[in-house]
Amino acid sequence: MSRQKICTIAAHSNALLRAAKSKRHLMAATVLGAFVLSDVAAAQPTANTPVAPQVTGHAAGGSAPNAARARKRTAQAGPHVSSSSESLDIRGNRRNAPGGGMMRVERQARATQSVTSSYIAMQSPTSAPLDLISNLPSVNVSSSDPSGIDGSSISSRGLNDVDIGFLLNGMPIANGSSTSGASFIQNYIDSQNISVESMTPGSISVEDPLTSAAAGSLSITTRAPTDKFGGTLSGSYGSFNTSKEFIRIDTGLLGNSGIKSYASFSHTRADAWRGSGNSDRKHMDFRAQKTFGQNSSVDLFVGYNHYESYLLRYPTMANFMNDKHGRPVATPLNYTDTFNPTSPSTYYAERGTNKDQFYASLPSKFALNHIFSLSIVPYYQRAAITLDSASRMREGYTYAGSALQQVDLDGNGKITKGTYYDAASAAQSVNQQGGVVAALHWSLKNNSGQVGYWHEENRYSLLTPMMRMNQTTGARPSDNDKSSYLRDTAGNVYYTTNFLGSYSLNSGFMEDAQYFMNHKMSLRAGIKVTAMTLRGQDFLAAGAGKTSQTFVSPTPRVAWSYDIDRHNQVYINAEGDFRAPSPVGLITRFNTSTGKINTSGAGAKPQYSIKEEIGYRYSGNFLVADISAFNFNVSNRLLTLNTFSNDVQVSQTMNAGGETIRGVDVMLSTRPLLHRFRPYVSFEYLHATMDNNLPTTAADGVVDYLRTKGKRPVMTPKYMASVGLTYNEGPFFMNASLHFTAKQYSSFMNDQAMPYYFTNTIALGYHFPKVWIAQSPTFRLNFSNVTGQNKLGSVYSFANNARPTVGVYGHAIAASSAPTYAPLPSFAMIGTVSTSF
Repeated sequence: MSRQKICTIAAHSNALLRAAKSKRHLMAATVLGAFVLSDVAAAQPTANTPVAPQVTGHAAGGSAPNAARARKRTAQAGPHVSSSSESLDIRGNRRNAPGGGMMRVERQARATQSVTSSYIAMQSPTSAPLDLISNLPSVNVSSSDPSGIDGSSISSRGLNDVDIGFLLNGMPIANGSSTSGASFIQNYIDSQNISVESMTPGSISVEDPLTSAAAGSLSITTRAPTDKFGGTLSGSYGSFNTSKEFIRIDTGLLGNSGIKSYASFSHTRADAWRGSGNSDRKHMDFRAQKTFGQNSSVDLFVGYNHYESYLLRYPTMANFMNDKHGRPVATPLNYTDTFNPTSPSTYYAERGTNKDQFYASLPSKFALNHIFSLSIVPYYQRAAITLDSASRMREGYTYAGSALQQVDLDGNGKITKGTYYDAASAAQSVNQQGGVVAALHWSLKNNSGQVGYWHEENRYSLLTPMMRMNQTTGARPSDNDKSSYLRDTAGNVYYTTNFLGSYSLNSGFMEDAQYFMNHKMSLRAGIKVTAMTLRGQDFLAAGAGKTSQTFVSPTPRVAWSYDIDRHNQVYINAEGDFRAPSPVGLITRFNTSTGKINTSGAGAKPQYSIKEEIGYRYSGNFLVADISAFNFNVSNRLLTLNTFSNDVQVSQTMNAGGETIRGVDVMLSTRPLLHRFRPYVSFEYLHATMDNNLPTTAADGVVDYLRTKGKRPVMTPKYMASVGLTYNEGPFFMNASLHFTAKQYSSFMNDQAMPYYFTNTIALGYHFPKVWIAQSPTFRLNFSNVTGQNKLGSVYSFANNARPTVGVYGHAIAASSAPTYAPLPSFAMIGTVSTSF
């Protein structure tokens, strides 16, 4: 920085201090302060502040000139320049981020929608990662609880969560496993450690270790360790006894080793916002970086999470509306807080769940010379999950698979046919996933590319033993107390589920990009070929036995972009995507009282998608705009049905024919207006239709077809829109958002729909002056559902047809099971005190 520049900034800073001494000159101090901060941020760009993510890199498929310029600035600044001016740079960037960080400038040749640390820092510390992106135009996010502990659900461009890939620092979350990553992602990271979240709703990068990504991917990047020792401490408390304590320690650079790291710990708990019980979460994040020269690095990320909670009950439309208007309900909306021996599964204490998760990744990059580099990303994760329930059983009617088992339920030494007994169950699953992605990259003046290989192994086991329980109080033994397990007359443990599933995945990929017109135009093409073998074995007597399926699928892609000038960009992107059923989809579940099939795991075919999008971006000194139009064609659409088997929550995968999806996403935001206001607007129009009539069984047992061709797919709102506003006045800050979601059908026949609804949030905060070692004392309040709406927030399980109908061939078709819904969480407030040190 020049001496003249330093003198100018010093003069501005002195003027700010003099103005701030007088309350009459608060407005002048605010305006001058914004000028000083932005001036400093512009004068000292660094590699580790949030400035860098404002333009995405060439390696991810972006514009080569911008990436080259970013690398040049980083090299000139040096690896350690940021530590001396980090606080000023971060604050300056946060005051100027478009839309208050609800949007950023993108350069990739595909639709990319992001939120940055500027926005994340204003939200509740208990926010789940999906909550933080709920105002992006392409996503439909619904929270299941106001604390964020139990997570959220998500769909994108008419496709649901199992069609979205989830990445954390390049590591896949629940890729192709028992369920979507949306069910687990809140357990993988604390929001205080997130630097940026990016949704690519129509595509993934060719090297991404994902297959289930017809709706694109959500990529979470954690903050990098700082060069200097320090940390962050925060405490939060709010509605429903929600509390969170968080601490993070940065080691800074350790001598001359080039290693820097941080570790964070948090504890979050909350009472259930409806019904009984509570949720408790303990979490740890660790990240360490080692750099070699300018272009080589090793980056370790390790996390652990322990979670305990109680499941919620999801009402039908009729039950919800009757309860809302004070009318009698056929089934209560919540599980009861007292034990009923004749209905043990309705007692909340029998609906506990706990999860232990460990995960680690080691992204490494090695510069071989000035042209070639090698990247290697190994990863591993393990999740142990237990879902509790209870069932009312009868001696003499105890089946394992389709075979009757002789089980002495009450332990009196004999089997009395017809005697009822309440038995506890514990569905114990362990999911392990590990893999590695290796790629050779090259970069020339007008050409770049990569060739690589991805291998992944997944193993999933599920055991559901039945256990003795107290018939009066409902007290249940420990899930791991094998002495309480029920056994047959031969002494074998009585399992209602005993399944082992796995898959092996091998994928090769290559990609090449050519640049024209002095890098103003780029053309990128690539292909990924994936071979995936699914295996399953049902160990139950008379179960499904061994199953195996192998799928091979090529997924080509091409992208073109043109920078009209430094403000305007257009792009076209097209790619294929496939998704195989998960190993759990191979399970056939049987009723324990009759031996009949509850859910079948047979017959599901892989889903294949062809996707195209065209986009335009404008990034000016005042306005930032991003518009994309898209067209998806999906065949053999895989849908996951949430249901219950023997009172245990399970998922069933089924094909729902073809689907055509078209629409437009719009994002608009501004840089600061009057140095204070940063508005944000997003909108999506979605036109989607089913391409086939769905087969079903008519009332007389004959196969017929539902008239679903041309109808709107389930859980696909036609319109969504968001409005946001960020305001800064000196040390005071505010962010508010309002999101609208149009009605969504919950049945394939479109004979039942969830009405439209609004969500809204407000964040208010104040930055206090430095006190002793507290560098940035801050107090903030976060409010959700400010208007206190009592409405439905998402479709939990869909149905074929909510009303009786007539099939294509004239056969009467009875109504299927009624769809269920998740109510919108009620008004909640949480206050937070935090500081860095």
